[in-house]
Amino acid sequence: MQDASMVDYPGRMAAVMFLPGCNFRCGFCHNAPLMGRVDVPTVSWADVEKICRTFRNNWIESVVVTGGEPTLHPGLPHLMEQLRAWGFTIKLDTNGSRPAVLETLLPQVDYVAMDVKCAPGDYAANVGFADVEAVSRSIALIQEQARQYEFRTTVIEAWHDAEKMRAMGEWVRGAKRHVLQAFVPRDDLPDPAFRGMRETPAEILHQRAEVLRAYVERVEVRGEF
Repeated sequence: MQDASMVDYPGRMAAVMFLPGCNFRCGFCHNAPLMGRVDVPTVSWADVEKICRTFRNNWIESVVVTGGEPTLHPGLPHLMEQLRAWGFTIKLDTNGSRPAVLETLLPQVDYVAMDVKCAPGDYAANVGFADVEAVSRSIALIQEQARQYEFRTTVIEAWHDAEKMRAMGEWVRGAKRHVLQAFVPRDDLPDPAFRGMRETPAEILHQRAEVLRAYVERVEVRGEF
C-alpha cells in the first residue's frame, strides 16, 4: 500500500492497495513492475489489518484496490469483505477482462474505474488481449449495476483519432462518466517506442472529449488542463 492519495478516488482521501499481475501488455503502462508478476512478496492478513487500522486512525475511510489487474487474484473477494468489515468505502480499478469476477464484486464496491484502452477492434494489437466480448460484458455490467463508476482512457495520439474515439463512444454509449487523461512518456515504459513520444497536448484531449460527448453524459479531462 502507498500513502493516502487525493487523486485516485474522486472526492475522497484514500489509501491505495496495489495487487500484482496483469493479463494485458500495454506498452505505455506506468505500473510496469507489476505486469505479469504474481510472485512478489505477500503481506499477511494481520499486517494488512494493522496497516488498514493505521489509516482509519488517521481519518482515512476509503481504499482503492488497483494493480496490475486485481480481478486475477482469487483472494480478492475476501479482501473486499474484510475492507467492508473494517468500515472502508471501496474503489476498484479494472481493465474489464474478467466480467464474471467483476459481477460478484460489484455488490461490495462503491466506485468502479474501468480502463477503456482503445477502440474495440484494436485491443488485440494494442494491449495483447483479444477477448473483446469479455470487455463488452464488463462495460454493460458496470453501467447496469455499479453504484458509481467511470470509464477512463489514456489518450495516445496515434491510437485515438476522431474515428477511433467515435468507435469507443459507441462502445460505452449511455455511460454516465468517461475520463480522458494525457499519455505521459517515461524512460521506464515497457515498450521503447512509447518512451520518445510526446505528451498528449491539451488541445488533443479536449478535441477527443468533444467527440465523446455525443455518446456519454459527462466527459472530463483529468489533469492540469
